[in-house]
Amino acid sequence: MTPAQWPLRLVPRRSPRFLTGLAISGGALAVAMGVRGATVGFQYASGLSVTTLPALIIATLYAGPRWGWGMLAVALAAGRLSPINSNFPDAAILIMYVISAALTVLVSSSLREALLRLDEANAAQAAAQLSLEVTEGRFRALADSAPILMWVTRTDGRREFANQTYVDFLGVPYPQAIDFDWRQVLHPADLPRILQEQVAGESSRKLFTLEARYRRRDGEYRWVRSISQPRWSPDGEFGGFIGVGFDVTDAKRAEEDLKHINDLLAERVQAALSERDEAEAALQRAQKLDAVGQLTGGVAHDFNNLLTVIIGALDMMQRHPADAARRDRMIEAALGAARRGERLTQQLLAFARRQTLRPEPVEVDVLLEEAEPLLRRAVGEAVTLVVAPGAKDVVAHLDPSQFEAAIMNLVVNARDATPSGGVIRIETRPVSLRAHQVEQLEAGDYVCIAVHDTGVGMDGETMARAFEPFFTTKPAGRGTGLGLSQVYGFARQSGGAATVDSAPGKGCTVCLHLPRGPALPQAANEGAAQSDDTRGPALTVLLAEDDLQVAELVGAMLADLGHSVRHAENADMALKRLRADEPFDLLLTDLIMPGDKTGVDLAREAVAMRPGLPVVLTSGYTGEVLTPAEDTPWPLLRKPYGAEQLARVIAEVLRLKHEV
Repeated sequence: MTPAQWPLRLVPRRSPRFLTGLAISGGALAVAMGVRGATVGFQYASGLSVTTLPALIIATLYAGPRWGWGMLAVALAAGRLSPINSNFPDAAILIMYVISAALTVLVSSSLREALLRLDEANAAQAAAQLSLEVTEGRFRALADSAPILMWVTRTDGRREFANQTYVDFLGVPYPQAIDFDWRQVLHPADLPRILQEQVAGESSRKLFTLEARYRRRDGEYRWVRSISQPRWSPDGEFGGFIGVGFDVTDAKRAEEDLKHINDLLAERVQAALSERDEAEAALQRAQKLDAVGQLTGGVAHDFNNLLTVIIGALDMMQRHPADAARRDRMIEAALGAARRGERLTQQLLAFARRQTLRPEPVEVDVLLEEAEPLLRRAVGEAVTLVVAPGAKDVVAHLDPSQFEAAIMNLVVNARDATPSGGVIRIETRPVSLRAHQVEQLEAGDYVCIAVHDTGVGMDGETMARAFEPFFTTKPAGRGTGLGLSQVYGFARQSGGAATVDSAPGKGCTVCLHLPRGPALPQAANEGAAQSDDTRGPALTVLLAEDDLQVAELVGAMLADLGHSVRHAENADMALKRLRADEPFDLLLTDLIMPGDKTGVDLAREAVAMRPGLPVVLTSGYTGEVLTPAEDTPWPLLRKPYGAEQLARVIAEVLRLKHEV
């Protein structure tokens, strides 16, 4: 503070107390009068004079404006009592004095207010500066104590601040750290990528992240992930970036270790899942085998009856070859028994899931009627099975084998839950449902297949989980919990739904609602269709069949149809004949044959050698070749078959060839 400034520092920041103000004002006025008295005579000491103006200034500045105006009033009053020592008129002197004194008080008051505000501003600036210094000190202490790298850059990219961790990482003094070029310690493999990403990030003026390896002061490369956030001035101007860097080397190593562990876990989980799938498949096979085992007795009984009819009929024909009437009756009986055996075999294959899985329009009651003998064998004699079809001519689009398997699962479950003497009832009926009348079904026409039993029933908790895979209330070893889940899956895949209604002691009813389709067209003059001449041109047929008796019979049927036959006992022999350029018009091959080639393999190689060669596959059991066979363009003629079926298939294959 300069010598000229210090009197102003005496100006009080607040108005002084009354006595203090009186002392300042009275003292200033007394001094002014004393100076006037000493100058012009004490008889004129109280008169109006410019000597009172400094006193007004002192009173206004140091005591306040009120004391300045009060002193002015006192000076005017005292001046009226003292003669005026002047050649000017008294009124003129009074007016000039009042104006000068009033202006002096006003200017002094304004000066005092300005000084006070300036002092307040200086005090505020000093406080702000002190606060800024404290804040900066705290920030630096905080930044220097942080275990991460921190820095602040200007708009030109040069750093204007770095914390101690930043400096320690580089191992150089602070001034050098501020100007350090990080490209000197950046890993060569990361340099091109980081430069490109940094340029893109800084030009975007948005938050961006970089991750690379940097050489620490001890020479070790460390992974550092940096995050740069743009900073803006109060007026919205870009001011540079604030950045932080994390040493993520340990995290990187942990990530690699975790990835390695995950790979190992994935392998082990995959192995465990494979083992589980194998176990599930084994359980399903065991369940099938158990069910088939329960059916063995009944099926053996049925087959023995059928064989009795066939053997007896053939024996009677052999004993009485001349009795034409008896021969015709015996032939009809043997054919009927053989066809019943064929249906029974197809039902067993469907139950074992070795049939072709293909949805088709079927009459539900007819399908249920065909499955009834097998269902009765599954139920046994301790429980009564009642089949009450009520959906005559109602058609649904479904997979017959899946339908029969679903009904079999429902019947077996009902049998296990029904005590001896109970009743299982299967009934069908067409229904028209409103929207949401049955959960998951839209409004429309459906056929309902209901399986009801008089068993122990289920409580609400059990009923809620009835369709869950692997959920079962049966004792260990008695079930896999997959029966009802198969039923549910079949119903949903067929566009319908499966519901269960039960209560403890009230039995259980499972309903399948399947969408109804249009009625099947009636066969026109079916008898005439069977008698149509299906004979076509004479062909040279390559017959691949490993069973000699079947080959002899099929050869005889082909010869009876006017064709010539060349027999091959396996695929290799058939291919050998094809390579020998023997002329063939058709390949008729069994699906499953000895050796490493199936009938499908044979057909593919044959067509590759002779494009356009017609092929017919035959089999009584597709086994593991089922899926490939179904993916082929060639028809599959199922055994057993007769000459008429064989002729129709050959005619159809030739027709398709000519159309192509």
